[in-house]
Formats: sequence, C-alpha cells, structure tokens
Amino acid sequence: MLLIMTRMGTRRNPEYKELNFDTAIRNPERLKPVLEVLNEYEGYILNDNVILDILYDIYSQEVVKSDSLDLNNLKTKEAIKAKIIEINKKRNRDGHFPKGYQSRFWTYMRTLSEFGFIYSQYNEKLIIGDVAKKLLKNIIDPQEAFAIQTMKYNWKSPYRNVRNDFNYFKFIIKVLRKLSTKNKMLSYNQFILSLFSREDDADKFIEIIEHNAFPTPNSVYTYLKENYGRQNQENTVLNDYPDTVLRMLRITGFVNIVNDGILLIELNKDSEKFVDYFMDKTYIVTEKEKLNPKDYFDKISFVTEEEMKVVDANRSSNIDVCDYNFVLKKVILDYKLNQDKILELINNIGVKGKNKEFKYIDDPLQFEFFISILLYLVYGDSFSIKPNYKTDSYGIPISHAPGNCGDIEVIGDGKYWLIEVTLIRNKAQQLNYETSNLFRHISETPCNEKYMSLIAPVIHEDTHRFFNALIIDYIQDHADNSFSAKCYKRDEFNKVCIEKNIFEDMKQYTKDYEKNIFDILKKFM
Repeated sequence: MLLIMTRMGTRRNPEYKELNFDTAIRNPERLKPVLEVLNEYEGYILNDNVILDILYDIYSQEVVKSDSLDLNNLKTKEAIKAKIIEINKKRNRDGHFPKGYQSRFWTYMRTLSEFGFIYSQYNEKLIIGDVAKKLLKNIIDPQEAFAIQTMKYNWKSPYRNVRNDFNYFKFIIKVLRKLSTKNKMLSYNQFILSLFSREDDADKFIEIIEHNAFPTPNSVYTYLKENYGRQNQENTVLNDYPDTVLRMLRITGFVNIVNDGILLIELNKDSEKFVDYFMDKTYIVTEKEKLNPKDYFDKISFVTEEEMKVVDANRSSNIDVCDYNFVLKKVILDYKLNQDKILELINNIGVKGKNKEFKYIDDPLQFEFFISILLYLVYGDSFSIKPNYKTDSYGIPISHAPGNCGDIEVIGDGKYWLIEVTLIRNKAQQLNYETSNLFRHISETPCNEKYMSLIAPVIHEDTHRFFNALIIDYIQDHADNSFSAKCYKRDEFNKVCIEKNIFEDMKQYTKDYEKNIFDILKKFM
C-alpha cells in the first residue's frame, strides 16, 4: 500500500469513499451549543487537561448527553471527569488525538473543524473562526452559517484522506437544478447513491439514476457493491451516513424534504438568489491547503462583507404578519393535523421511532413548531401566530432564528404574547438562557397589554422563583403597562391553551403573586 507524508503524519494513499459526517452529533444545529462551550477556551492549548475540562463542560451542561454518564449519581466535578476518562479509555486514536477521552473529544470537533468553524489540533491553540464568532454573536443564524460554509467546502481536505476532490454540496445542487427542469425530484435512494460520486459531473449522475431503478434501499446497496466494490455495513451505508449528510444539507436551507409516501428532495425556491450567488463564486482550495489544517482553516473560516450583504438580502424579514397564519394553516392541511394529533406529536418528541414525518426537524425545533400549530388550531385567525424559526418553502422549520428574540409571538385584539419554548432540563441553562432575555425583549414592544410564557417539560424550582422575581421587577419598572406572565409545564400549558383560558390564567397568576408579595411586605412596614 502506497503511503503519503503530510504535516499530520503518514497516512495511506487516498481512495474514493462515501461522504459522511460524524454521527456523534447528528443534527448540525446542536453544534452551536458546542461552540458556546469552546468559546470560553479560545486561545487555550488543547492539551489533555484542557480537553478534559471542555468535555466536562459539554456533559455537565448537557450540551451532549452520554448514556454511559449518569450525572445524577456523580456529585462532584472530579467524579464526572474520572467517569469521562473511564468510559472512553478503550477508544482508539482518531484525528491525531490520542486514544481515550481525547479521541472522543475529536468526534465532537471533527465537523466543526471540517467546515472551518474552528481550528482544533492536539497540543495547539484552539481558534474560533470568523463565521463561528458571528454565529455566537447572533449576527448570523445556524442556517446562514452552514449555508455559507457548505459553499466553501471541499470533499478532499486535511480531514478526509479521499480522492473525491470537489464540493459535494454544489454538485448536488446542480443535480437538483437539472432534475427540476424535468419536473422531477431526487428520491432518498438516489440521494444515497450521490454520496459515492467520484467527480463533479451532474449529467453523468443523472444518467445513472435514469437508467437504473432504485425502488428499495436494498437495490441501492446491491448496485453499490457491484459498481463501487466493498462497502460498510448495510445500515451504515443506507441509514447512518446518508442521515447525517441530509441533515447538513437541510440546515443550509437549500432544499425541501418532501414526504409523499417516499422521501423526496428538491430545491427550496425561497433560497434561489442566495444559492445563485454562491454557485457563481469559485472557492479554490490548493493542494497545500488540502493537506494542512491551519492553511485550510485560514482559507475558509471567514465571511466577506460582500457575502454578508447577500446573507442580509436573503432574510425574509419583510413578510406580512398575516402570512404566518397562512403558512401554519398550509402545514395543518398538508399533514392532516388536528388538536389530538398535535398533542400526540408534542408528547412523542424525543421518542425513538415516533414523529417520523418530521424526522429531520431537531427536537427543540419540533417543540416550537408543534406549539405554534397548536396555537393556530385553538385560536385560528383571531390572532397572528408568528413563530420566529426559519422555514423552507413548505413552512417546515429549518433552524432557529438568531437569538435576542422569543420563540413565538402572538399578536392581536390589543394583546402581545411572547412565548419561549424549551426542552432544556438543565437548571443552570434554564436560568441563563430562558428567563431574563425574555423580559428585555418584551420591554421593547409598544403594545400596552403584554403577556409572557415559558413552556418546558420540567420547570426547575430555581427557574420558577427567578422568573417570578423578574415579573415583580418588570411591573415595578413598567407600571403604566398591563403585564401578565407565567411558567408552564408542558402538559399544563396544553390543557389551559385548549380550554382557551390562557390569558385569564396568566392574569390571575400574576395578580395573585403580586398580592402575595405585597401582603408579605406589609408585615415589615
């Protein structure tokens, strides 16, 4: 076997391989919380101690969960670190990180590194890239960040020892464009085959799929074995690897995923101008940059002013308010949803094998999506229901909107209701991310009659107390406004909402809490 020498050491002569991304974090939107942890360590040398500290933060903050790490039974930082070392001690070295927990760390860094969000090499300084910093500062959102970086991506890079030497994402867009001229979409089985493409030739690929029927996943696997030689295990080839790539493709906003009995992929017309701009730009990665991680990072980690103007122009910030209800109604009709069905979907979030029709929507985003639909099912057009997530042209969520705004806004009848929806169960994260920022946002709203809700499967007692304290603080500073707020556990919210008693419930709760505080203070007067 021929070997080649690189800055990272000796490795085998490259071969053609299937495109895949690490399955440790399947949904790319979940990489932003990982970046938030890494941001605290920028400039640190990634030695064993720092890597262990980062992993501790990632697990203790529940950014990533491990079935082998039961935080409830590990009471100290030292105990958690010791467990991290123990459960990863048999992991082989990977990405030039040593065997053990260092190798596990790399599985969380690989995709972020490959797309130029970070520079993370063993025993070198951690660097956060320009695009990642804009994402962390909410200048751009996850959809925009991944859309930009996929357009600069090169299959052959310091992180892939392959002969496939082109931008897969631009290739698949060319395929979808050509299919659309024939009023066709790409099936999931055909999409699997695209991941084995050896050259940037959309016409050649379309010729293959037009002359070969792929009615079942097994037929794809058979074709791959016959034409591409030895493959990985069938489930890996047909499910795990395609799943991670499709999730990456979806978060860019370039495609719609249509579930019409079979899963089909088409271009998202809402992103046409954005795609046109980046498809016309050529990002050349030199041979040196394909071998050197730092050179590669320096090449693709930034976004230019011109590119940012294109991003800004692509944002659909001028949609008429009434359009939001139209989009929600369309989804309800397309998927034949009613109150019972939507409550079932809410209860099944995170349950493996459930909510298959919405599989490619991340769990936290599903929660926002389903609550928005429930609100429309209950209130209809009496209010404008405005979820702040980003959608494809069918109204299906792609990613969360930038920070500094609530998840859902309900407007009408002289009322403004701001709703934060979260699946976060970690007490510290609930306190840090789901409370005071809401009060800052609602204070900027001109409407006189204001309401606010926090909805979660579990509301920690400390979160509840802090939320209540913020209610009193807000009322004190805004005495001229009518303001009511309440934290709701998921099931309680669903019940009160369906009974159409939500505004009265928030009013009564706030009135009773305010009176209780006043009665307590009177004792000290």
